[in-house]
Amino acid sequence: MKNRIQDIDATPSKRIYLSIISDYDLSLALCELIDNAIDSWTYNGQVKALEVKVILNYQQQTIEVSDNSGGIPESEMKLVISPGESRNEIDTEVIGLFGVGSKRAVVALAQQIKIYSRYKNNRTTLVEFDDNWIADPDWNITIYEADTIAQNTTIIELTKLRDPINSENEKRLINHLGATYSQFISKSNFSILLNSKVIEPIVFESWSFPPNFEPKHYEGKVSVDNKEINFDIIAGLTKQGDPAGGEYGLYLYCNDRLISRAHKGYEVGYKTSMAGQPHPSISLVRVIVRLNGGSQLMPWNSSKSEINTKSHAFKALENQIMQIITNYSRASRSMADDWATKVFPYKTGDIKQVKVAELTQNSDLHLVPIPRKANQKYIDVIKRNNKSVATKKPWVKGTYEALIAVEEVSKLNIEQNNRISLLILDSTLEIAFKDYLANETPANTYAAGRLATIMGNRATVHNEIAQYVRFKKDTWTRVNYYYNLRCELVHKRVAVTITDEDLKIYRDLCEYMFKKMFGLNFQV
Repeated sequence: MKNRIQDIDATPSKRIYLSIISDYDLSLALCELIDNAIDSWTYNGQVKALEVKVILNYQQQTIEVSDNSGGIPESEMKLVISPGESRNEIDTEVIGLFGVGSKRAVVALAQQIKIYSRYKNNRTTLVEFDDNWIADPDWNITIYEADTIAQNTTIIELTKLRDPINSENEKRLINHLGATYSQFISKSNFSILLNSKVIEPIVFESWSFPPNFEPKHYEGKVSVDNKEINFDIIAGLTKQGDPAGGEYGLYLYCNDRLISRAHKGYEVGYKTSMAGQPHPSISLVRVIVRLNGGSQLMPWNSSKSEINTKSHAFKALENQIMQIITNYSRASRSMADDWATKVFPYKTGDIKQVKVAELTQNSDLHLVPIPRKANQKYIDVIKRNNKSVATKKPWVKGTYEALIAVEEVSKLNIEQNNRISLLILDSTLEIAFKDYLANETPANTYAAGRLATIMGNRATVHNEIAQYVRFKKDTWTRVNYYYNLRCELVHKRVAVTITDEDLKIYRDLCEYMFKKMFGLNFQV
C-alpha cells in the first residue's frame, strides 16, 4: 500500500559547486576545460585544427582559457553552468560524460567566472557568475551579448582566484598536460599553448628488447555490457629503471586521454601473490593500456583522474592486466642483479604481436615462463600464481592442487610414478569438466540430475565442454588418446608402460586446458 503525502522540490543546491573545491588543483581543473574543448571540437565535426590557449597571468592573478573548437550555440549556453547537463551522447567516443567537470573546475579555480562564446558567425554571448550567484538559491542566469570575438571561439576568464598561481608550478603543469594529451598532440590537428609555449607530447613507450622478454602488443575487442570496446595493450621492460621517480606500472588511456600514470595498485597485480609490492627491482615494467569506445563504458571517475576499478570495463581486463604485469615484473626481478648486461644493451628489436580477436578471462596471452629460483618450491609458486583466481572460483583449488600432487609424485623413488600421475591427471581433467559445467556456464544450465547423466559418458562430456571452450585443433584427439590409455590401465591390462614423454605431453595438455577453462597459471 502507498498513499501520496506530498511532492517535494528536488532541485539541487548550488552548494554542490563549493563542496568540490578541495578536490581540484590547477592541473586537474585546467584539464577539465581542455577536455571540454576537445569534446566541443569533436561534436562540431573537427572541421579545422584545434588550438587551446592557456594564459596564466602571475602578476594580475588571472587565468584565461580559449579555444577554437566551434563555439557554443546561444540556445545551449545553459550547459556551461547547469550540473549534469551535456550534449555528449553516452555511446560516443568522447571524454566528457557526466556534465559536471568544467562547471566544477571553474568554480574550484576562481570566485568570478566569465564565459564568452561565438558559434559560427552568430553574435558573441556571455555568461558570468560568481560566489554571490552560487550563494543565491535562484538558478536563473542572464545571457548577455558581448563584444565580438573570433568565430567558433570560446573564452573562459577566471579572476579572484581561490589559490595563488606562480611560475614555479609551470614546469609541472607543462609535464602534466604533455602526458595527459600526448595522443592528441601527436596528431597534426591539435595543439595546446601555455603562456605561448607549445606543449610537447610526453610518451612512455621506451622499450628494451632482451631475448624472450621483448615487448608484446595485444589489440582487439572486449565485450562490456553487450557493447564492444577496442583495446590496445603494449607491455615490456623499459630502457632504464626509475625507482626514484616511480615511472613504472600501468598507464591507462581512455578515448586517447591519459587517466592514470604509473599506477601501482593491488588491483592491477601489485600484491604479494602476483607481481609483488612496488619495489626498485621491478621498476622496468610498463604496461600501456588504451581503450576506445562509448564514454559511459570507460573505467574512469567523474574527474577522469583515477581508474574506476569497479567499472565493468576494468573488470573485463583486470585478470589479463594482472597476468601481464606479473609476468614482466618477475622478468625484471629475475634479472635485477645485472640489468646493465641482461636488459639495457638490447636497444632495438621487434615488438611481438599477439593476436587476440576477442579478449576473455581465459585468452592466451603468450606469457613467457620465468626461471624459478632454487629456493622457490613448486607448490608455493603454483599456489601464489592462482590465489586470486581461487578466491573468485573456489572450485579450481582441487584442479591446480592435483598438478602439485603430480609434481610431488614425480620426485618419489618409485617405479610406477608415471602410472599414478596419469591416473591423477585424467581424473582431475574429468572432475574439471564437471566443475566447469556446474560453475562456469549460465545458471541452471546443468542441474544436478542432468549433470549426473552427462558425467556417465565421457564422450558426451567432451561434446558439452566443446560448446563453451574453443581449444586448439588437435586437443580432443590427444585427450581421447590419453583417456583410452587410462582405460587400458584401469580395465584391460595388469601393467601398462607410461613413458616420461607421454606424461609430459599429457601434463602440458591438461595445464593448457585448465588455463583455457578457468584462467589458471602454471608458469614457474
